[in-house]
Amino acid sequence: MSQKLSKTRNKLQPKLRGLSFIDYFSIVIGITASILTIAIEWDHTPIYIVMSVLMLNCGIIETVLGIKGRRSNYIFALFGAIGTIFVAFLDHFYGNMAFNVFYILICFIGFYLWGKHSGRNKKVVARKLSPLQVIVVTLLLTVAAIGLKIALEYFGGYSTTLDSAATVLIVFASVLGTLRYREQWLVWVAADVLILIMWLDTGNPAAIVMRIFFIIGSVFGYINWRKLLKTHR
Repeated sequence: MSQKLSKTRNKLQPKLRGLSFIDYFSIVIGITASILTIAIEWDHTPIYIVMSVLMLNCGIIETVLGIKGRRSNYIFALFGAIGTIFVAFLDHFYGNMAFNVFYILICFIGFYLWGKHSGRNKKVVARKLSPLQVIVVTLLLTVAAIGLKIALEYFGGYSTTLDSAATVLIVFASVLGTLRYREQWLVWVAADVLILIMWLDTGNPAAIVMRIFFIIGSVFGYINWRKLLKTHR
């Protein structure tokens, strides 16, 4: 019996040792935030609570897998986007809802491209923007944000500066992500800070915690993708 226990323990140890800080952190955040969401949003409809928890946990898993360069992150991103569409619709964030409809398409494209450009360790081959590309992307971001702000003001939008900037940033971050550029994580940080400000008005704990986790995760993502870039080189 003791030999069987020792063998079982030895099999489990490598798996446990393989868990990083971000893995443990995501598990704790996911469980805690799910319980808080159910407790705080108890007066909402069951579909709202279920989709909020789905959005939260899929978003966390997506971020962790994305940090590690695993294309399976897009599977959880897909289900997370579906959950976000429901929650954003019920909270009247139609811009965020529209983006997640677009993001469903991004999930399929990203899953294909990351699978096509993965190394033997099944991690995506990371790339980085050149100085000229950084300038071009920055200019495009600025022009797109100004153009969207003007359009939102024309249609009587609310908080047009915040909404336009956040929308453009998440679109660019998503595209950079599918193209495997490490700078996507820096754009995600800026986008998630703005989206967090928007969600603070709703008081939805799942959305708020998820965005805080995304900000922290994006910092880890940029650090880890710098390592991936050096490894593949």
